[in-house]
Amino acid sequence: MDVDESTVKVVIGVAAAVVGWVLAQLTSLIKDWVRARKIKALLLEELQDVEKEVDRVIFSLARDLQIYGAQGIDSSACIGVSNFIFANYYKDALLYLSQSQRISYQLIHSLVRNLNEGLESIRELIVEVHKHHNKNGVNEETAILGREWGELVKAQYRNAAALRWHVRYHLDNKRAPALSPMAEAHEQYLQYLSEVEGQVEKTIKSGESIERERFDEIYSPESFRK
Repeated sequence: MDVDESTVKVVIGVAAAVVGWVLAQLTSLIKDWVRARKIKALLLEELQDVEKEVDRVIFSLARDLQIYGAQGIDSSACIGVSNFIFANYYKDALLYLSQSQRISYQLIHSLVRNLNEGLESIRELIVEVHKHHNKNGVNEETAILGREWGELVKAQYRNAAALRWHVRYHLDNKRAPALSPMAEAHEQYLQYLSEVEGQVEKTIKSGESIERERFDEIYSPESFRK
């Protein structure tokens, strides 16, 4: 009888341990799922932030294109786009995203990184231009640096515009933001890039009729009356 009671106690103890382990694992899985769900929501919310920041960058670069058209060089470069949530928490939601979602997020944030690096290149070139101007004044090398600056601005305007398209496409197709080659969305994307190229040239052309001194104005009432 004592043996039977001991056996029962052992079985109960083992069963309790197993149940406790299962509950612990289940609790951990639920916590991970809840955390991943929150991160997924934050990743989408961050894309909305990225869209607004890209609009800011495009506005700034459009002004630079006009300055380039006016044969000038801007004295400053706009700051880049932040993606703190993706950079720090994306890996925690990775297993809970579909393949098309993962590909889209990684593409978008690769474009963010490329854009930020391009904007930093513009900033570095502006510093170089100012050093050259302070030392040598305006000469042929200044013109060469000016053309280089203009080409960098055009490239980053295109990059920012492409980034904006991908962000909007993802937000409009949250469940399956797939972009298959030669599909309808791909055609729309290529049409959009063609329109961006035309916008670049149009913006540069519009700057040719603006006096360079106007770009030194901090506040222009006309900008707020359009």
